[in-house]
Amino acid sequence: MRAGSDLQRKGMLCDPGEHFQGRYEVEHKYRVENLTPIRDQIAQLGGVAFMLENHETDIYFDMDDKRFADNDQAVCLRSMAPSGRVLWISKGPGPDRCVAMDLDDAGKAYEMLTSLGFVEVLHIAKARDLYFLGALHVTLDEVPGLGPFVEIAAMTDEEHALDGLRAQIDALALKLDLSPANREARSYRAMLSTPGSR
Repeated sequence: MRAGSDLQRKGMLCDPGEHFQGRYEVEHKYRVENLTPIRDQIAQLGGVAFMLENHETDIYFDMDDKRFADNDQAVCLRSMAPSGRVLWISKGPGPDRCVAMDLDDAGKAYEMLTSLGFVEVLHIAKARDLYFLGALHVTLDEVPGLGPFVEIAAMTDEEHALDGLRAQIDALALKLDLSPANREARSYRAMLSTPGSR
């Protein structure tokens, strides 16, 4: 009972199990016109809702010398509503490395980072629904200034498993009628940092 209460407090509709465990993350992102048919297809495939009507604000940081950007890294403080959950996320170097941890207080975390010399470089807000389909998680995003996107992802501690996970993601994308032509290799951060990226 207590575990269920803790999950609900964090805005989770089910136990995530091992979905977000691992040092590596494989993620494919697709531009779409409308999220409703994708949501319907996920339901038909037996998808399990993990988080619905979640609103996230990501604050990205770097140092004055832009060392993280230059090293293909990203440091992000993510605040979620209505759950109040806070994550500290480090991505890179490279496209597949990802480490995240829960924090208790976004304001204190922000103050800590800036006191250590981190500089805020970008704000990204998005509305997000997240579903589980087998070992994969499927995210439906609405990003102001960019539009709707579908992300299919998986995490693992095993580098040798990455190619197999990519194949699973490609297979699920086909089932969801996501065209390879609409695949977006850039992060939201990169897209919003590039004028005329829509």
